[in-house]
Amino acid sequence: MIFYVHHQYSYELFWYFFHGVDIDVKTIPTWFYENRHNKHKKYDLDVSIDFKYKDVSHTVKFVNDRDWNKIDGYHILDYTISLIQNNIIADKGWNSTLDKKLSDYVLFLNNNTPNNGKSIFFYIIWEPLSTNQIHHLTQLSNNVTVYTDHFSTKILKNKKNSLTHILSSYIFPDTISLKNYYFFGKFLKEYDGYQCKLNFPIRKVEDWKKKVFDSIQALNNDDIRCSISSFTDYKQHEGNVDLNNLPKKFKINDEIKNGNNIYYVQKRGYNLNDWGGEWNDTNMKEYMWKLLTYSEVNIVFENTPLNHVNEKSISHILAGKPFIPAKMSTVKYYENHFKEYGLDCKPFPFEYKYIFDILPELDRITQNEQEWINLKFKLQR
Repeated sequence: MIFYVHHQYSYELFWYFFHGVDIDVKTIPTWFYENRHNKHKKYDLDVSIDFKYKDVSHTVKFVNDRDWNKIDGYHILDYTISLIQNNIIADKGWNSTLDKKLSDYVLFLNNNTPNNGKSIFFYIIWEPLSTNQIHHLTQLSNNVTVYTDHFSTKILKNKKNSLTHILSSYIFPDTISLKNYYFFGKFLKEYDGYQCKLNFPIRKVEDWKKKVFDSIQALNNDDIRCSISSFTDYKQHEGNVDLNNLPKKFKINDEIKNGNNIYYVQKRGYNLNDWGGEWNDTNMKEYMWKLLTYSEVNIVFENTPLNHVNEKSISHILAGKPFIPAKMSTVKYYENHFKEYGLDCKPFPFEYKYIFDILPELDRITQNEQEWINLKFKLQR
């Protein structure tokens, strides 16, 4: 079987698409003569690599925008990677422009996939599918299979879910530095400089998060705290804002910053302490150093239904960092996949719908050292 990958070659893309194959890693190029002194210079010539999968030989050809007329194999195109390659977005994290090009890609795939050919369209975006996105994806022709990270979207024809590709998408290509979390976990095992036992990190201000903040403040427990990022203050993602008539969330942001025992995560600082702009990659780097080291356990908020998750829980799993999801649906997502693949799944220490349900119990546990140690052990199993 031949796979035509319509992207510029990189070794990270090979591992993303073909992570489970049998291959000698020395046959996977990491550089070429043309870019040996500059890794940011993309290699745009064809790259062909042979490998085996389940004892069957295959060939992948990275051909960028060429060879769409070939009918002797499968054509592969990844939506977000294509947007990155064309300098429309910078990384695979959340972006308000994500769905603005989707209709163009659907039209392109329908027009360029031969009638007797097959195309695979990866639409793994780490966010809930909007009605608009679903509408566009339903327009794909019958000879285009869409791989998505949404398991319950049954309306899509020719839809497949590959859990290994979903998981690999967080690391390859490593656009928001999640690979560092895996290696950072070794540091965390020996770290003992935590400021509190439990923290609820807030970056983007939302009403629901404000309710969690209010509930935590009402506990008046120094070991259960909230942190808030300077993300909202810098207004980088707000567009044209009337500073004399600030939206509701700016007022909420100020209320949280002025709370008790609040850790204000300041993005801009002097010299080495200047983390730059509010970009997804710098935010994840800052989170790793400032928030994985602030509390022993984090409360992780993912605005996701039962059918998918995003980088927030994945980053903690990679780092081996114990966390409690703000919604039980995150726990159920992982439990369901453990059961699907016949893996041993330890029971989660709590059964709840929202974090509000167990805050009184967490309040009690954090005040009993042995019970807290026992809880951390259960969260890390």
